[in-house]
Amino acid sequence: MPSYDYYYLVSGLPDLLIEDNKFVPTFRTFMDEVADLTEPDDFDVISAMALPIDNRNLISMVEGTGAQFDPRGRFTREDFGDLARPPDELPHYMQAFLDAHRDNRQLFPGLTPIDQLSWLFYDEMADSENEFLREWHEFDLGLRNVAAGLNIRKGLTHIEAMATERDRPEALSVIGRGDIAEAVLRSTAPDFGLGASYPWVERVIALSHGTLTEMEKGLDEIRWEMLGELTTLSYFQAETVAVTAQKLLIVERWMSLEPAAGKVKLDKLVEELMGSFVMPAGF
Repeated sequence: MPSYDYYYLVSGLPDLLIEDNKFVPTFRTFMDEVADLTEPDDFDVISAMALPIDNRNLISMVEGTGAQFDPRGRFTREDFGDLARPPDELPHYMQAFLDAHRDNRQLFPGLTPIDQLSWLFYDEMADSENEFLREWHEFDLGLRNVAAGLNIRKGLTHIEAMATERDRPEALSVIGRGDIAEAVLRSTAPDFGLGASYPWVERVIALSHGTLTEMEKGLDEIRWEMLGELTTLSYFQAETVAVTAQKLLIVERWMSLEPAAGKVKLDKLVEELMGSFVMPAGF
């Protein structure tokens, strides 16, 4: 796929987010703006950040939970159409999940529907043509699995108790077939034998000794830092916009859970945007 440089879009990201020092657009508004300013293939990369929202919407529709449809996703309720016959426009992993659901088949026996869909989602991201999407989702899956492994070891029943108040922050199931998943499932070492290869594992272990909220915040901090590392050399390409979108989702999550924590995240994002986009040498 061709690679485009979005000099004006990336350098203008602060203007998309800030007006008179106030946070203006929602994630959905931001995505609508970006959709009009990027090539279709590049917007596919950026909008992949919204697919986990679509996954939750799809599960809610399949299970008939009555949960409110989250409009921030890539797909509208109408886009999902007749779930008995998955529309061709849906990603392949969603179609595979819906085909199995229609036939009453469990693709990964013993897992909840959302974990089964998530497994398919991460598998599809692992095969993406885009390097950033592959690396980000490989990391995010690994982080999820390490956190899940620690939760399983500790028997964190309070997470289940809080499920009635809001979605559980980290799943209690290990998914996928990667090296980290295998280590979490098989290793009895305190760090699952992963600490030497993945420095962030020790941070996750330390976070697991604190409160649930401290762990949630810490995991998002690790995600935030990794997003920056993965796009150090992206400069004015679509990946930089995708990172901004993902960080906006983190901000919105904490704005809804803890406004003060969300404000800290927002200030950090604004500071990054205001100081980061300097034309690199050679342009």
